[in-house]
Order: sequence, then C-alpha cells, then structure tokens
Amino acid sequence: MKKLVLITGFFVSTFWSVAQDTIKLDSTTLVTRTLVQDLVIPWDLHWAPDGWIWFNERDGDIYRLHPDSLTLIKVFTIPDVFQSEDNSGSHGFALHPDFPFSPYAYAHYTNDLFNSKLVRFTYSFEQETFVDSMVLIPKIGGSITHNGSRIVFDENNLLYLSIGDAYENENAYDVNDENGKILRCTEGGEIPEDNPFPNSYTYSLGHRNPQGLVFGQNGLLYSSEHGDATDDEVNLIEKGRNYGWPLVEGFCDNPSEQQPCDSMNVHEPMMVWTPTYAPGGLAYFNHPSIPEWNNCLMQAFLKRRMLTVMPLTDDGLAIKDNQRWEYLTDRFGRLRDVLVTPNGRIFIATSNQETNGQWVTPDNYDKIIEIKNIDYEYASGVSEPPVLASRIFPNPAESGRFWMSIPTGDTELEIRITDIKGNIVYYKTLASYYPGLWHIESNIAQDGIYIVNYATNSANGAEKIVIVK
Repeated sequence: MKKLVLITGFFVSTFWSVAQDTIKLDSTTLVTRTLVQDLVIPWDLHWAPDGWIWFNERDGDIYRLHPDSLTLIKVFTIPDVFQSEDNSGSHGFALHPDFPFSPYAYAHYTNDLFNSKLVRFTYSFEQETFVDSMVLIPKIGGSITHNGSRIVFDENNLLYLSIGDAYENENAYDVNDENGKILRCTEGGEIPEDNPFPNSYTYSLGHRNPQGLVFGQNGLLYSSEHGDATDDEVNLIEKGRNYGWPLVEGFCDNPSEQQPCDSMNVHEPMMVWTPTYAPGGLAYFNHPSIPEWNNCLMQAFLKRRMLTVMPLTDDGLAIKDNQRWEYLTDRFGRLRDVLVTPNGRIFIATSNQETNGQWVTPDNYDKIIEIKNIDYEYASGVSEPPVLASRIFPNPAESGRFWMSIPTGDTELEIRITDIKGNIVYYKTLASYYPGLWHIESNIAQDGIYIVNYATNSANGAEKIVIVK
C-alpha cells in the first residue's frame, strides 16, 4: 500500500509492509521489512543524528527517509550528474561526522563520460535542501564503469574516498593519479601533511574497483573491491600499501605474481571470492541486538545477490577461521549497500534497475529493507543533543548562520535579531532540530555586532553575537 502526500513542496511517499523473511541464528530470530520501494538505484545509505536515513540515487537525487514513520523526503537533485548506459552516475555519499553542526554532505559522481569529482554541499535546515556547494577534487578520471565509490571519515574528520581505476589498469599504480586508489583528504579537500606520498591524495593504491569502505574497531579501515573474472577481495587498508592490481589478483598464489608481490610489498586480502560475486557496500557490526554477529563485517553482493557476514578475530586483523555466512540469497535481487546504525538496526538497499539487474522482476525494483531482531527493544536512534559551550555557537557567526541552545525541552523558538541601532534585521519562528536546539540562518550580509532576542514557552532573553561575512 502506498500513500502519496505533498509536504512543503517535496514529494513524500510512505509505505507500510509486513515482515517478509525470517533469518534464524543460534539464539536470535531476525525479520526483514521493506520500508520503501520504487526507487531508482539507491547507492549509499547514511544515518543522521536525528534518526533519519539519508541516501542518494545514481541519477543524483538525494533523499531523507524516516525508518519508523516511513516518510520519504526528496532533499535535492545534483544537476550535473552524468549517467552512462552502464554504471556511471552518483556514487559515494556521506554526511559530515559533526552533522548537523557542520551542515555538510559529500558526494562523488561522474559529471561527464571521462571525469568525476568530489563535491561538498551545504544543507539549509530552514529550506530543507542544499543551498551551496564547493568542489573539493575537480578532476578524477571517469568511465562507463569502475568509478567506485564510497566515502567515510575517521575520528579526526579526515575523508577517505574509494575510487575505481576507470578502466585504465595502469592508473592503479600511479600515486599522482586518483584512480584505482583509496584517497584521503581533509574535510575541506586539502591533502593532509601526513599522507604517505607527498602532494598526493593517495592513501593506498593498486585497487581495481573498490566499493565497500568502513571503519571497524580501533580505527581499522576495511575495503571490498571487484575482481575481474576472479578474486573479489575484502582488504584491511594500511597507509601507503599497494594492493596489487593489475599485476596481482587476490592472494600472492600464482608463480607469475611472486616477483611483483615481493618487489611492491603487496598487501594480501583478508578474503577472496572466485568466481566473482561483485561486492557492494561494506559495514561493521558490533551491537548486543544480534550477539551472533558481534565484531563482524557485513558485505552486500550484487552478482551473487546476497548478504554475507564475516566474523573478525579479536584484534580485527583477519577473518576468523575464514568463515562467512550467507543470507537472503536471491530474495531481493542485487544488494548495493548495507547500513548499521548506532542503535544496532540494519538496512540494505537494492540495485536492480541498472543494466546488470535486467533479469530481476519489477516487484523487486528498488527497495530499502530493514533487518531486525524481533525480540530486541531498540533505542530510538536519536543522538543526545550536545551541550553547547555557550547559548550561541559559533560566535562570531559567518553570514548570520549559528546554533542556539536553550536546554528547556521546548521545540519552538521565536527569534528577533536587531542591529546596534535597534533595527530588526531578522525575525522568525523556528522549529527545533533537537528539543532545545535551533539552527538560525539569518543570512546577514553586513559585518557587525547584533542582539539576538529569543523566546520559547519557558524562557526568554537576549544575547550578543558578532556577524562576519
């Protein structure tokens, strides 16, 4: 059943569904539930602190989905996304790790047949869409396929981007070429001083078409990538290491591979699949909601059409006893991504409307599906709002954009900003992002000192703020 509603100019679609599949583990019973369907090749799922899932589609559309109310809101369409008949388009997508206080989303996409780029978008909480953008890396090679990609951040807010070789094998070994790599940059797109190769975004090299990218325990970084006809891989990514492509596929187990393995100090994979299964997104699970899957990697597969769970050793450096457990084979078609949220919920996205999914029946076109323990009481998933150092943050505020904290539990704020002569330059009533926390976008263009007058149901007052362009 599908309900169509028009809310604040956005198309909103809500679906209701019953449990469809059951997964029996040793002591845990899991069920699946389709949250939304009739999508167009969703690619990358991300969790926001307010309990919404953000995701992109390959055509450049970006959405927010509430997994409980099942409300789907279109946020934005990236205007210059280029799609070929194969797999180019909008790929890696992520929110800034300090979202919403750093209101940025990052996207990697092809903008013509032979080029892709990494772009940072600024989100407006008042307008509920992106209002600005900055190109961070403008020229990354593109092709009809082998464009990757995934985006993750480490604890220091450094950005990692997995990217394919764009069908040019030799790119993978050139540290000054971005293709066939895992790249590393600052949140503003600069090359970190401690990158392994001077003046290069390259963090690791020798990759064919890496797709999955995730941090596990103790800051360990894992990636999965497509092999050619053999040797799909899951890799433990180390700074500056070479992962072999195109001279080495999978393990160093072929006589012709021994010399390059030794001379280039090739890092062998943690696990391989032959023939190829076509891995998509990769996630790390470690939550009491499913104890059998604690300290495991979760891998979505496209060609093999399944979800695989791989237990890690206690130190996270290897797959425990080379085990892998397979679930939902052929149930939903091609699985593009898997998301594990901080409260232990699991979501997968399908990728059936692309060229390689033509065999899939239309009733499996494209969905986001939840997997959950029917006997576990999940927390809300909404992060606790942080306590700001002051009532207004930041101060000074660029162009009049700032946060206001009034820890009363109120959800509505009346705000009036005046200049030092008492002239009103901004007046509005705002809903809170969290109870007691509001984002103000006054867009004041003139530098200077202003007075912020505020009122909620239970508090009122005035604060001084400095506005800078």
